[in-house]
Amino acid sequence: MVPLAFERVRQTERALLFESPYAHAQITAHEAGWRVLVYLRPEDAAKRGPAAEPGPPRRLKFENGQVRAEGLGPLGLTLEPFALTFGFLTRLRFFALPRVPWQGLPGLEAALPPAEGHPYSGGLGFTLEESPHRRYYGLGERTGFLDKKGKRYTFWNTDETKHTEATDRLYQSQPFLLLSEGEEALGLALDESFPLVFDLAFSHPGRSRIQTPGPTLDLYLLPGPTPAEVVVRLTALFGRPPLPPRWALGYHQSRYGYQSQEEVRAVAEAFAAHGIPLSALWLDIDYMDGYRVFTFDRYRFPDPKALAKELGRRGIHLVAIVDPGVKKEAGYPVYEEGHARGYFVRTARGEELVGEVWPDPAVWPDFTRPEVREWWGNLHRRLLEAGIAGIWNDMNEPSAFALKNARSDPVWGKTLPLSARHGEKTHLEVHNLYGQCMSRATFEGLSRLAPERRPFVLSRAGFLGIQRYAWVWTGDNQSRWEHLLMSIPMLLNLGLSGVAFAGADIGGFAEDASAELLWRWSWLGAFYPFMRNHSAKTSRRQEPYAFGEPWTGRIAEAIRFRYRLLPYLYTLAAEAAATGAPLMRPMFWHFPAEAEAYRVNDQFLLGPALLVAPIVRPGEEARAVWLPPGRWQDWWTGEVFEGGHYQVARDHGRIPLFLREGFAVPLAEEGLAFRVFGERAEGRLYQDAGDGYEPGAWYGLSVTGNRARFEGEARPRVCRREEDGEKPVPLD
Repeated sequence: MVPLAFERVRQTERALLFESPYAHAQITAHEAGWRVLVYLRPEDAAKRGPAAEPGPPRRLKFENGQVRAEGLGPLGLTLEPFALTFGFLTRLRFFALPRVPWQGLPGLEAALPPAEGHPYSGGLGFTLEESPHRRYYGLGERTGFLDKKGKRYTFWNTDETKHTEATDRLYQSQPFLLLSEGEEALGLALDESFPLVFDLAFSHPGRSRIQTPGPTLDLYLLPGPTPAEVVVRLTALFGRPPLPPRWALGYHQSRYGYQSQEEVRAVAEAFAAHGIPLSALWLDIDYMDGYRVFTFDRYRFPDPKALAKELGRRGIHLVAIVDPGVKKEAGYPVYEEGHARGYFVRTARGEELVGEVWPDPAVWPDFTRPEVREWWGNLHRRLLEAGIAGIWNDMNEPSAFALKNARSDPVWGKTLPLSARHGEKTHLEVHNLYGQCMSRATFEGLSRLAPERRPFVLSRAGFLGIQRYAWVWTGDNQSRWEHLLMSIPMLLNLGLSGVAFAGADIGGFAEDASAELLWRWSWLGAFYPFMRNHSAKTSRRQEPYAFGEPWTGRIAEAIRFRYRLLPYLYTLAAEAAATGAPLMRPMFWHFPAEAEAYRVNDQFLLGPALLVAPIVRPGEEARAVWLPPGRWQDWWTGEVFEGGHYQVARDHGRIPLFLREGFAVPLAEEGLAFRVFGERAEGRLYQDAGDGYEPGAWYGLSVTGNRARFEGEARPRVCRREEDGEKPVPLD
């Protein structure tokens, strides 16, 4: 590790430029925050990162060791060594690496092309002087507890079928840190697609270290002072999610796999027979003809259009999986056309890369190229014409079971070789972007082919900014109570990393769910942004009615409650589209002054008004709940609690749920209703057509004493929940 030092600094109106014999750097100011670009090769001075869209640089001043720009706090700077002071970060020091094997990434040194004549072609990084009071959040999709301090994390999208609390690499890479000390928060984001390592006080308790093997280090420093402000800046930089179609916020049922049209129809009929609402049924790979993407099996799914119409009359949408692996087969139009145009990833020798995933043999489109993305997006026409309403992108890390004409390295997981070619770039550089580029192709294709509808895409793999194109889920979890609990910090940190719409497979994908686990998980899933029950074909059935009574009724109640919450969820979705704010929020999001808020891993806030404290262990009769300062009302009983620690019984058989004083929550009850707690309360509601792009409208409800006022033309029912029942509040 060689500390960077610069002999010369040159100031322009909108940049600081640094030079030394072996490295260069530049600092610019943008609306979202500071950009610090360090690079080894002069040609990288004009680098544009793979995901960030910082906008034009602002004017800045450099004097007395500080850099200043309008709207941003000062940036302290020294040249020898090159180090920054940013908020409560006082020693952010940059370094270069000699060409040696990387700690934590075996074999990486041999995979990197040397920078010609450069002594430090092993990569770049920076260190952070640690504070005992600092906490780390974000990092996207990660197992373990909410605070990520004390471990080392590698960013390399990986098809990991069995993850535990100790698992490092998963399907997504979001190299973003939300740092917290006291009540203040800051953000660090790296717009680098090479594999990264974040060593957060793991190797050395007094220092954290972040590094990339690439020739550039593209770092954004995002001011706070609150977590909410950091996420606003993060999503201004990497993109905010578009408003989804309203149906996407309902309940989804999936299984790997429903084998035929008749089985899909039977599932829909079973939901109807039990009176359980259902918004979407999902088709896994078994609907295809021999795993050929953009096809239907002519025997098992002979008339998908008729099936979609029949389900549509019940209000059920069909979502179909589309994987990136294309079957290499003469006469198959998707392969023939892509092959003729040279659209597939190639080996280092220039041959079409061939391997195995579900189809065998298979090739992979090069989604990093705009023309390939356009071609792929247009291939969805057949699915849309068959009535498919949404697309599920899976296996897009990308996953490869085997390679035919290239060598794989087991250290890097079952994926394409690091030397594979994507245009002028190697797979090493673009691997973490592959799934995101695929989902971008899908999203843009659906937007072109059905411009009157909002696209719905779900992706397993992604990078910073995946929320612009797709929702995500946490991959192949298991039917274990540990995975129910682990889903909470996983989804909270995804939300803090900009991914507002995410979920975990309810009941668990692999292994066998018990009736109690599915019941408890269904209640927790009713508060996920994305609510889907999904299981493997080797698992016992876990549709809501699979275990009979009393479980069917209990699970159905959780799903019906999800539909009661839809006006509130849709309002939060509109807020996410406008500001990037997650729907699921950690306790410190709204209570940054409370030390306890940073330690809670098993409860969360849904928006500003609801506190959710799920049952996370089998046979649990009560659970401990921490209520922040203020007054909170048990949603089910009307009992009022002051802030503090409580043991909450489960006598109502539902999920512990609390309404915060001063808020009014919109609900779907006999039309539109608001649940209110407090003598003075306010609530918001967003309404539109539920799909398409006609403008919607925001409405407000205000309550003072025993009178309520609603801004819109509707006449919602307004009520308070008291211990002896509901009390109406007259509407002016």
